[in-house]
Amino acid sequence: MARPSLSATRDSESTRARLLAVAAACFSEHGYRGTSVRDITVRVGCNVSAVTYHFGGKKKLYQAVFEQRFAELTEGRVGAMKALLDKGEVDLERVITTFSEAFLEPLRGGAHGQESMLLLMREMVDAQLPAPLLRERLFGPTLTALMDALNRACPGLPSESMALCCHSLISQLVHVLHMQGLGERAPAGPVPGLAATVAHITRFTAAGIRASGGPS
Repeated sequence: MARPSLSATRDSESTRARLLAVAAACFSEHGYRGTSVRDITVRVGCNVSAVTYHFGGKKKLYQAVFEQRFAELTEGRVGAMKALLDKGEVDLERVITTFSEAFLEPLRGGAHGQESMLLLMREMVDAQLPAPLLRERLFGPTLTALMDALNRACPGLPSESMALCCHSLISQLVHVLHMQGLGERAPAGPVPGLAATVAHITRFTAAGIRASGGPS
């Protein structure tokens, strides 16, 4: 059996990449239920069968989109915490600010970053992925990196308080996504800028951690 030519292989890889990119745009705009395979392939300019060939169907294409975007989001957030720890001295406010900025960085990254955040928001409202996938690929590594940094900044904070403070911080940041208009409804009233929002979250969270037994 003859091997596919180099040009055919490149064409196949290009089609797969375009399917991922267009699917991300469609799913972010209309959600999983509101997007059909034909919606995607028409925009790509390929046959419906290409989705089955490359991904095995709509559900697996959706998962492949998320796995790609999860890797990007996780790399940014975990990488920011690792870089901070590598510098040595870590104070509480710096940890919170660095994590918050890394969490929200995709909002500043143009259409691609905003697509990634909107995809995540839609998945949180209308879950289509296996729960372990979110825990293992995104939430787990991100939470672990945040807790490692906070443990360095607050070595005496009880583990239960640490976990609650981490979840509180992440909940505030998810709320920021809603306030930036990434949810299903536009926010009511003016939306604070990201820099002012991060500064407020840092002050608020640091005060809460100190009240829970963190550094004075």
